[in-house]
Amino acid sequence: MMVKKKTKSKKITTKAIVEKPKEKIIKIEEEEIEEKIDNVEIKNAIEEMTEILDGCVKCGMCKSLCPVFRVLREEGFGPRGKSIFLSKKMLNEVVWQCTLCKACEKKCPLNLKVWEAVRKAREALVLQGKELEQNKDMIKNIRETGNPFGKNPDDKGKLYCC
Repeated sequence: MMVKKKTKSKKITTKAIVEKPKEKIIKIEEEEIEEKIDNVEIKNAIEEMTEILDGCVKCGMCKSLCPVFRVLREEGFGPRGKSIFLSKKMLNEVVWQCTLCKACEKKCPLNLKVWEAVRKAREALVLQGKELEQNKDMIKNIRETGNPFGKNPDDKGKLYCC
């Protein structure tokens, strides 16, 4: 006779997900949106982001195909973690940890576009001047040299990647 071994299942709570990533978290309250953010584009991006995620039931199906979650293995970096953060209007640097590959959309039983919400969150952060320094450098390099690496465009025979 074979005896089944009991295993404890870990319950993932919102609190655990919010506490996991150590990045700076920017919580945007409704009052702040109305009072402090007078830019209509920021308001629209945040509103569109929350509308996309309103239907999310936090089932976690999306994380099985997510390349970022598969590497980092932290709930806060997976699509469900991002969905929880963003649905609470907590914009943080975790949104930059997404490849926008749309794998989460393929696995989602509700066909939600979590990647689109992440893109809107990025847009809101950039409009607030809270983008990554690496992105600023890359954009500067593209404008100055025509490539993201900042290499001299006169070196036509050289490959600057990989």
